[in-house]
Amino acid sequence: MSVFDALRRPEHTGENRCLPCTAVNAVLVVLVGLALGVLWPPIGAVVIAVGTLLVYLRGYVVPGTPSFAPKLVSAVGLDGIFGHREDDAAARQSDSLDANVDPDVMLSTLLNAGVLVEEPDGLFLTDEAREEWESAMATLRTASDEELADAVASAVPFEATVTPDFGGLAIEGPAMSVWLSRPQAIADVATLDTVVERDVDPMVALAATEPMRMFTEVCPECGGVVEETTTRNCCGGTAGLHDSPEHEILGCVDCGAVVYEFREE
Repeated sequence: MSVFDALRRPEHTGENRCLPCTAVNAVLVVLVGLALGVLWPPIGAVVIAVGTLLVYLRGYVVPGTPSFAPKLVSAVGLDGIFGHREDDAAARQSDSLDANVDPDVMLSTLLNAGVLVEEPDGLFLTDEAREEWESAMATLRTASDEELADAVASAVPFEATVTPDFGGLAIEGPAMSVWLSRPQAIADVATLDTVVERDVDPMVALAATEPMRMFTEVCPECGGVVEETTTRNCCGGTAGLHDSPEHEILGCVDCGAVVYEFREE
């Protein structure tokens, strides 16, 4: 293996290259090189040459670049130049509906309500609950963004203003301000409908929305097959199913929708 091969980071170059990250790093390399060049021109030239090579091979040289470069480019109004907007749905990470409910209380409630069943090899949805849940998702799948927004506002156990926003839904409540992707909003409303119908406290049902998505087998968005796969965290959000492996997720093999992101230990 050559030195270049050892330095190369294919997960951040080629088709996976983030143009704002590259541009910001290139500018920083030139500025540092010019500053050092004032003191000693050869050193400045070396810094610019080596830095440019590393940006080409690795995508960026400044640690943490994906977390700040797109925001910086957006702040100065240049995001459109790169065809990369931080607020695009494809680059946003969905939040979660949450409630201050003890996880043990939530689990025992779902077990007692017949939503989950505990077997020797783990927890599973009961057949009846899965049928009801997937049926609710199938109905919501055909809803327009405005209809889905109304369904979310009706399902959450608090007064909320819900509006279509960047391909998903923005939810503003008394103690909650979140953005949900459309697939996750469909799954979560279906969860609330299915669980509350079993006389579960609405706040417990709200707390169950994210955990329930771990049991998804059918894509809420298109009805395709959901499987465990990986994605990379690009510019603060999910970049798609077929990028370099960074985060384990449940994603649709057909439309690429991210249904659930496994938390890092």
